[in-house]
Amino acid sequence: MNTLAKRLYNLSPQPVRLTLDSGETIAFEPSSAEFFGEAFQAEGVSGDVTHRLVTDGEDDPLLIAKERDDGWDVLGEITAVEATD
Repeated sequence: MNTLAKRLYNLSPQPVRLTLDSGETIAFEPSSAEFFGEAFQAEGVSGDVTHRLVTDGEDDPLLIAKERDDGWDVLGEITAVEATD
């Protein structure tokens, strides 16, 4: 089980700050977070943008994508999940 996905799951539905491998941070408000065995998927918003987070398991990265009119655009790998005050 991916430890960052588990942390997000445990904090959900409270807002969190996500740090990407690029150093960018995103204020994320999860609306759903589910495990399917080792796989994980969450959706939520940052402002008016919908994001999806996915991982296939412990050894796979937790990726974040943002929704576009024609699908999803992968932004990068999540390296930290922090609770916000």
